[in-house]
Amino acid sequence: MNSRKVRKKNGFLLLCSLSLAAVFSFQQSAAAAEPAPDKKPAKVHIQFEKVYLDGDVGIENREVTIGKVEDFKVAYKGWQLIDHKKNFMLFRKQVDDISPLSKTNGYIGVTEDGVISTFHGRPGILSEPIQSFFQIDIKRLESRMADDLKKGIPYRTKKEFEHVIEAVKSSGNRHHLKDMKT
Repeated sequence: MNSRKVRKKNGFLLLCSLSLAAVFSFQQSAAAAEPAPDKKPAKVHIQFEKVYLDGDVGIENREVTIGKVEDFKVAYKGWQLIDHKKNFMLFRKQVDDISPLSKTNGYIGVTEDGVISTFHGRPGILSEPIQSFFQIDIKRLESRMADDLKKGIPYRTKKEFEHVIEAVKSSGNRHHLKDMKT
């Protein structure tokens, strides 16, 4: 009889041990399924570049606190991620228009080397080209077109910009024209 009591006691202990193991295992798997406590949201420096048709680039810098990556992706939909480093991101967007600054002071002109370019303000010795488009032999152009390009041809809309570029291209097609845009 004594062995019966021992077997019952051992069976009871085995049952208790299995029950405790099952409870402990369930608690661990439940804890693993719960999301880990969120880390402190990170501050990231973001640079946004808008690249316009006329070659101008508008840059905006922001410090942003990032919570969930999904929210971040939705907030900047339409932007292309160009560079991503620790605490820094660079986004770029192509804009199908001329820049706001060019709408008030944009000119298409020619550099001393004969390169058709866009400028903020009239082209000249102190003016830096914004975007180079193509090289042209200015001496072979009609004198009026050559003079206009040296002075700078203003453009205030996308349509005007495209019209001037096409007019210069078509005039240059009859002459030596070398594409400079990359």
